[in-house]
Amino acid sequence: MGNQKAITYTKRDVTERVAAKLNVPVSQMKAPVDSVFEVLREIMSQNHTLMRVEIRNFGVFEVKPTKAKPRARNPRTNEEVYVPPRRKSHFKPGRLLREVLREPLENLK
Repeated sequence: MGNQKAITYTKRDVTERVAAKLNVPVSQMKAPVDSVFEVLREIMSQNHTLMRVEIRNFGVFEVKPTKAKPRARNPRTNEEVYVPPRRKSHFKPGRLLREVLREPLENLK
């Protein structure tokens, strides 16, 4: 379990699944799926220190500030460096997704 490689899904995989679910050609779903991700990226890139995008029955994407780290250390040179405050993204799953993720790993086999 420790050295298991993660399965990677791409935007194309999402587009194909949405197209199959709606029974439409993949070519018709490419623009709408691209647009959803583009809008999410635009919203989260806005110049706000704190913000959240709540998608009911899925989860919440948040942008949170980090604190400055005045005494961080470069592990290669052991030199102390200043890391300024910045923003980071965070995802918090909604109730339905959280329930699925809490199932014991033995049930996945």
